[in-house]
Amino acid sequence: MARSDRLATLSSARAPLWRGLDYGPAVVVLSPSATRPRELPDAWRPLEQLYQVAWCAVPPQAGGAGSLDRLEDVLETLADRTTRTQVVAHTALTEVACQVVAEFPEIVRGLVLVGQGRVRELTGVPTTVVPVLGDPVGPGVLARPGVVADVAEALAVGERRIRTRPRLAGVLGLAGTLGLVASDTPGGVAVNG
Repeated sequence: MARSDRLATLSSARAPLWRGLDYGPAVVVLSPSATRPRELPDAWRPLEQLYQVAWCAVPPQAGGAGSLDRLEDVLETLADRTTRTQVVAHTALTEVACQVVAEFPEIVRGLVLVGQGRVRELTGVPTTVVPVLGDPVGPGVLARPGVVADVAEALAVGERRIRTRPRLAGVLGLAGTLGLVASDTPGGVAVNG
């Protein structure tokens, strides 16, 4: 079955939500939910002016089962265009996000994880963790204005890094990871390491 045929058979609630630029840098959002929103959350609207945004619902209880095909379709589309991409994922989907990063290293340039927890494995790309105060579970956390502001800052740092710094992984034989931490507290994004 061709990719376009597969996408046509998906219900609109489960198909990725595309918004923003037609071309240019992309952000793929992995939300721990069975369905995607009809529109991007209001806090994400300013990011539509800067990025192609693909919002993907990934049920965490299934470890992304059934959603990986849709994610692959999104990333294959971006890879066909050689689009530099950053992935934003709730920490409940860290394993799925790491699979995406590993499968598409030619376009994925950064990973932003939102929620509690640490990245226990090297992702192969610069990784930012945006900690969330309070109840960190559920797709709503990705829509909180304060969280989205921290995500936007992490994405901007990632874009500056992509444009100004060559990837050191191949040159130095390093994993290429740089720990960044963004928080709800004043002070923005700090570089660790």
